[in-house]
Amino acid sequence: MRTSLKLLVLFAVAVAAALLLRDSSGYFMVVTGDERRTVSLASGLVFIVIAFFVFYLIFRFIGVLMDAPTRWRNWNQRRHTRKDYDLLERGWVELLEGRSSPAEKDLTRLLNRSRDSGRQALASLAAAKAAHNQSRYAERDALLLTAQSKAQGNPRMQDAATTIRAEMLLEQGESKQALALLEPLAKAGGANQDHIQKLLLRGYKQIGNQDKLLQVARALNRKGTIDSFEGQRLIEHAGAAVMKATTRDSWANTWKSFSTAEKAMPLIALAAAEKAQAAGHPDTAGQILEASLREHIDPRLLNAYVQCPAEQVNARLTKAQQWLEKDENNPDLLNALGFLCLAAQLWGQAERYLTRSLKLREDPRTHTLLGALYDRLGKPAEAVKHWRFASASISMLPTVAGEKYLPAADTRMDPDGPPDRKRAEQQIEQERADEASEKTIYAKRPEADDEYFDSAPIPGIRTDELNEKS
Repeated sequence: MRTSLKLLVLFAVAVAAALLLRDSSGYFMVVTGDERRTVSLASGLVFIVIAFFVFYLIFRFIGVLMDAPTRWRNWNQRRHTRKDYDLLERGWVELLEGRSSPAEKDLTRLLNRSRDSGRQALASLAAAKAAHNQSRYAERDALLLTAQSKAQGNPRMQDAATTIRAEMLLEQGESKQALALLEPLAKAGGANQDHIQKLLLRGYKQIGNQDKLLQVARALNRKGTIDSFEGQRLIEHAGAAVMKATTRDSWANTWKSFSTAEKAMPLIALAAAEKAQAAGHPDTAGQILEASLREHIDPRLLNAYVQCPAEQVNARLTKAQQWLEKDENNPDLLNALGFLCLAAQLWGQAERYLTRSLKLREDPRTHTLLGALYDRLGKPAEAVKHWRFASASISMLPTVAGEKYLPAADTRMDPDGPPDRKRAEQQIEQERADEASEKTIYAKRPEADDEYFDSAPIPGIRTDELNEKS
């Protein structure tokens, strides 16, 4: 648009000049020595314009000739840069496609031919990743050292090289070395903190440092940089491990350090309840479990909740019945109520709860509890039936209908005494038979051995001499 306006203005100026010069009577006079040349004003102006363009082109051509070396160097640099970018793009595409071997070749070629240290460092890092994917750790370490040397003077590239090295060490299982590289980066507070925190999470998880894992998981979950479900699961497992590692005196302070939402997590609540129970505070253990059960009915929490002293059975039974009003068809809750009723010797209610649970879901634990209930009520047939169902469910065995017993063993061919005594008697008889056979062999040996006794020649004496003497 701007070019069109310029052409339009130039055209208007040319038209105006032509109209003005057409009626002009002015002229140009050029005096050279004795000669005098006169031209019209229009012709003189045209000549001046043409001369201006000619001289402009001449000087422009001279400038181009003088700037030719610089232009050649720039063109050559652009050509090399374009080839470098082509190799870098091809190498990265091959690396992302999983073709590590050709990717490493292209990136190593770029490293050897590029003249830019930044591109050399980037190619070294990508080639190190390709070598790592092929489990060629010696080549990987050499390429990483090359990347560190090429990244001198570029802090961001140095941080990137350190981060990539730590990530590959984590994939290799060298967690301690990776954490030694990542922790200084985390303290420095670089631009890639979220990625560094995720790598720290992996490292702490591999070495089992639950305290640091819990801190990092909380930070990442708060920022929303990891999936909410994964963050909650990590916090729950790490928090439970931290809780289990506490002592009898320090568990209460650790429990207070958890947030309300974390205290309601099943694994953390279970670990805290165990510590409270071990410390001699069953009431506190019950309160911890109840707070978690109010959020969600979990079978693990229910199993721990029903294990209580006899004086707390009625209170916990009342609390469980209140939860059942909100969730009437929960088989785990019905099982827990049946267990508590058994502990309180409320046989009728226990049977009702356990039967309802069994209608909702087949569970070997329910069959076991019903077997114990009917055994207490003096119904051995019913008890045996449920115990069989329970054992069949646990052992993955078919349930046999009816009562079939094995026939009595045939003992007619059995020895009179125990098998051990029979074996000992047989061994003694065998030894006696061997001794008797040896005596028989020695008794039957011929005593006419004398004819062989003197038949052998005496060493050092010739037989002809003996014969002459005789």
